[in-house]
Amino acid sequence: MKTIKKYSNSILKTDLLLKNINKNVLEAPILSKIVISSGVKDANSNSNKILVPLLILNLITGQNPFYTKAKKSIANFKLRKGKIIGCKVTLRKNNMNKFFEKFVHVILPQLSELKDLKYKNSKGKNSITIGIEDCSVFPELENQFELINKIYGVNISIFLKNRNLNKDNLFFSGLKIPFK
Repeated sequence: MKTIKKYSNSILKTDLLLKNINKNVLEAPILSKIVISSGVKDANSNSNKILVPLLILNLITGQNPFYTKAKKSIANFKLRKGKIIGCKVTLRKNNMNKFFEKFVHVILPQLSELKDLKYKNSKGKNSITIGIEDCSVFPELENQFELINKIYGVNISIFLKNRNLNKDNLFFSGLKIPFK
């Protein structure tokens, strides 16, 4: 089976060109990065609660995640500026392609409800964000029952270059991502 990168470079780009959506092959959308993040409510009061999501993201991606901190204080949430509230990993190039293949061929078929799939256009960057409420669908976490005593969720954001709304709908559906 062809890899996702070869598939998108050869078949998907020519398909978009033949459908007269692109005038040139170089106008086709390209995967630029994938950001996987996890937020932890309890990390504000107890900073040790962030260790399990850090380990989960490390096992899923094979990269070391980094902390995300609060940008401003919010009294209603008992949140102070600079406190750790989550963690995230940015995947590019080979790691991105490996994770995306695993995500499309292994994880998406396991998800029965795709209600969390949302199209998001923020800050001029075109992306799709998929929220997974239970991260135990990842094959790397099958034998980690003692470690994960609570259900943790992750958000997977897929970013594109060469932004155009009509092309992106076809591009994501061509990559077997269910798109609303």
